[in-house]
Formats: sequence, C-alpha cells, structure tokens
Amino acid sequence: MPTRCPRAVYFLLFFLVSTLSSGVAAQDDWSVQQIPQLPDSESPVRLFDGKTLTGWDGQTEKYWSVEDGVIVGRNTKENAPKASTYLVTKKKYRNFRLIFEAKLVTSEMHSGIALWGETVEKQNDPFSYRGHLVMFPSNYGFYDLYRRNSIYRDNGTAKKAGKQHDWNRMEILAIGNRIRHVINGKLVADWTDPKPELCGTGPIGLQLHSNKVPQEVHFRGLVLTENPQNELVTVAEKETAKTDSATMNADKLADLPKRLQKFVDDGTFSGVVTLVAKNGKVAQLSAIGQADLETERPMTTGTMFAIASMTKPITATALMILVDEDKVSLDDAVSQYIPEFANAKLKGDEELSREITIRDVLTHTSGLGGSQEVKGSLEATAKELAARPFGFQPGTKWQYSPGLNVVGRIIEVASGKSYAEFLQDRIFRPLGMLDTTFEPSETQKKRLAQLYAPGESDSGLVPHKHWINDLSESRPPNPSGGLFSTASDMAKFYQMILNGGKLDGVRIVSEDAVKQMKTVQTGELQTGFTPGNGWGLGWCIVRQPQAVTASLSSGTFGHGGAFGTQGWIDPQRNMIFVLMVQRAKLPNSDASELRKTFHDLAVDAIESTSR
Repeated sequence: MPTRCPRAVYFLLFFLVSTLSSGVAAQDDWSVQQIPQLPDSESPVRLFDGKTLTGWDGQTEKYWSVEDGVIVGRNTKENAPKASTYLVTKKKYRNFRLIFEAKLVTSEMHSGIALWGETVEKQNDPFSYRGHLVMFPSNYGFYDLYRRNSIYRDNGTAKKAGKQHDWNRMEILAIGNRIRHVINGKLVADWTDPKPELCGTGPIGLQLHSNKVPQEVHFRGLVLTENPQNELVTVAEKETAKTDSATMNADKLADLPKRLQKFVDDGTFSGVVTLVAKNGKVAQLSAIGQADLETERPMTTGTMFAIASMTKPITATALMILVDEDKVSLDDAVSQYIPEFANAKLKGDEELSREITIRDVLTHTSGLGGSQEVKGSLEATAKELAARPFGFQPGTKWQYSPGLNVVGRIIEVASGKSYAEFLQDRIFRPLGMLDTTFEPSETQKKRLAQLYAPGESDSGLVPHKHWINDLSESRPPNPSGGLFSTASDMAKFYQMILNGGKLDGVRIVSEDAVKQMKTVQTGELQTGFTPGNGWGLGWCIVRQPQAVTASLSSGTFGHGGAFGTQGWIDPQRNMIFVLMVQRAKLPNSDASELRKTFHDLAVDAIESTSR
C-alpha cells in the first residue's frame, strides 16, 4: 500500500531541490522554511526557480528581470508605465495559499499581488490586469481592478506590521470569495467580496505600479499551494475563532419556526424540523406541521426521517477511519478491493487511461453513473457497478454517482465487517446516535415522517413510495442514501466533525482525516447542484457563497438529501444547520426556498460577530 511522504522528509527534499536549482542560500529562503507548518494535505510548489522567469509572462525586456535570485520589477522616469504592468503566471489559480517576501526598494508608492482576474491591455500594455489587488507596503489594503476603487483599507494594523523599504514576509490565503493577508506574522486584512461572481480563476500577477518616478520592487520565495486548508500558517499567534463570543438572539430563534410556517401552510411541505447549533450547543430545535397528514400525527423534534444522500458523508467518514488505520489509501485502485473494477471500460468498450481510485469514487469523478440503489447485497451491487460503461475518463469530470456504494463495499472488504455493522460500532454507538439506522425498529417506525409528493393537478400532497424509504426486510443497507435519523442525532455527527473528529472526549476519526474530507479535491471542475461549490471526500463544499448559500461562509460544507433534508457545517461561525423534511419531486432539493430561508434566518439570529 502506498504511504504518504512525511512532511519533514518532503520539506528536506523541497529544501535541497530549491537550493540547488536557485543558487540562493537555503537558510535565507524564509518562504521554503514555512513548508513544515503547512497542513499535510497541502502540496507546495515554487512559482519562481530563483534563476529564470520560466512559467511567467510580462514585459521582461522592459520592466522585469531576475537578479541575484530575486524577481526585480523596475522602471525609470523615461519608461514609466502609463498603467500598472504585471508579471503574471502562465497557470491560472482559484483557491490558493501564497507565501512570499516582497521589498519596495525605491519610491514611496505601493506595489502588490493581483488575483482572481485576467490580463487586459491598458495604455498599450498587454500585461495590465483586471481583478483584485492585495496592496503593500505603503498603501496597504485591497483594490478592485474591475471597478477601479479601494475595497478594503488598512486601519493602521498593516502599516504598523509592515516595513516600507525592507523585506516583508507575507502570506495570502484566497479561498472562495475571502482574502486574508498576513504581514510579518500579523493578520492585517480579512475581507469577503460581496460579489463572488468577480472571484474567478486567473493568473497571479506581481505588480509594478504606474509611476512617473523611478520605482523598484523585489519578490522572492513565492511558495504556493492549491485548495488549501482554511487556516493561516505564518501568523505569530494562531487564529482564534472570530465568532466564539457571538451569541444567538433568542427572540429571532423563537421566530424562526413561525417564519417557516408559510411553507407548511401553502402545502409545499407537510412539516419541518430545524436545528441550529453554535459553539458546541444546540441553540434552536423546533418542529412544525405534521409527520402524517392522514392521521394528523404532529411533527416532533424526535421524528425520524429518511435522510437519503445525507448518508454519503457518514460513509466517507467511515472510510477515513480505515485510512487512519492504514488499512486503506485514498489513491489505492478500487480493483484492490473489488477485482471486477480492473475490467472497467468506457462506453464503446474504450479502455480507461488509468485505474479508478478510491478518491475518484469518493469525489464523484470516476465516470460511474446510473442508479444508486443497492440490490441484493453490496458485494453484488459493486460487481454490477464495475460492469457498467463509464461515462468519462477518471478525474476529468464531476458527475453525481453511486460511488459511495463502492466505498461501502470497500469498507466491508478492508474491515472484515458488514458495512452497517462497521457504522454502528465505529460511529453511531460511540456518538450515542441511537436513532440512526438502516432498519428502524417497530417502535421507531411509529416515529417516521411520511414521505409526500404533489398530487395530480395540484391536488395537495399525497403519500409517495421510493426505494430510499422502503422498509421491507429485503432492503439492504445503502451507503449512498439508506439511513434514517433525527435532527438531534445528525447534529451529534456534525458536531464531531466540526470538533475535528471527536465528541465528548471520544475520537471517531483523526483531525487530518476531517481536514481532507472538507478540502476541495476536484480542482476547478464544476460540481454539485447549486452554483459556487467544490467537492471534498464525500462532502459538498461551498467555495463561493451565492443564491441558496449566500448567507453561509466560504468553506461551509455538508450535504443534502433527495427529500429536501439538509445538513451543513459553517466552521467560520462555529455553527451547524440541520433541516428535516420529507418531500419527493422537488425541482431541486438543494436549491429549495425553504433551505435558503432557514439559512438566512439562522445566520440573521447571530447577536454579534466580528466577521
């Protein structure tokens, strides 16, 4: 089984290669020295080799050069650029961490790093830029090159931390539509763009400011990681949660179910259960409407629901327990556990470019398609899935799939236990999730919410049957969508994940495994059923909050279910949102107006926040 290269070894290799290739004294390369501080899931690359401008574009004949292992941007009074000119990477980036040093040698103007945009021609310069600009070292802040205005101004913190004509050690963390800037160990700027549509994939640009007097600016280091963890690594004092002191407005929380009542009154849903947790405590739990319209059984906070695809993150977490135990590696070929996958082929009997890995099936990038139903057993279903024609080469696209059913079978093979037994022993029982099961007892069946769908000719809601909520004895456990649960049980699971893998002193999965699950694994592939998302290991991740997710923070992660259920974790706010309903044939269960209203009302109930 392949093993991961320890961070210390990785650092030593990177350190030696960087030194040999650049000719720069390794002990002077502060950026490289930060690599051991990076999360293990991040793979650093060096944007500048210390000798050439390979990988960069710009007016190198006129303004940009390499001198003594440093990128130099320089103009004279005679050739001053009429518009700011940039040295830009040939590769484009979206979510990244950039660690570097910069120094303004001459003039008192600012320079900066441009991102989330594109090169444009201005004043006959083909290497000007339109996007966002992180400015330093004199006029700190952020500048919007789209709209030509300052969007974040230094309150004095950056000026106090920075050095005007000396090397400044910096970190830029750009995730979703949020930018954080660290200077010499101090977090000096934290800003979220209210227009995520302007935060796109683009080259990173080093700025030489338009200036009628001579200017010279130096850059070095430039170590970058893509899709980083949502935490800073160069701050002298680690960040503390900004909203830990925030409280919830009791009146607004009490009003939340009243505001949602309209969705029951208009017949869209029979009933709704909501739960909001903050800072490790349940702040709101309520039920409205009915669990069964025919018997008029009321919806209660203990009502059980078929949570459908909300099962998937639980399956992914079970797999990561085995990764922690070195029984499975994410980059193992699926065929190591299910031999039939060695014969997998594309439509038309075309060969695959490589074998499908566990990471592929966890992220829905395997090319697998078709029904997510399990028939007979997981073993039989896995063999049938391997025989299906795959829709595309692995890793090239995102397509929602029965991949988690494959993961469920891998859990059985690697653990020696049945999938359902493994979940019960390793997750549900330790967390006290007594109402989470694939097979509700006779007592639990009396607490199940009835599944409804619209009747013919808008005749109201009528009972609806689906394989997901099938209660027959022949129904096998389904890793993609077979669990029944309650809002309170799901909150326990989410709180464990939010805590980094443990709850009430009981560790379920490692902190590193949680970080990997909530880190985007799909690059720039378009994923999910609402805009602005990426995909982690079994979890959907909100990269650019918008529309139904507009009130959530970038980095919020979770999953929905086919019948409108939703479960989301907002790490920035230290919050959990659980929404339970049972409604089939929704146009898009992830984009429901009920979900948006619930998120908006819950976030609006935060009493005070430093965000």
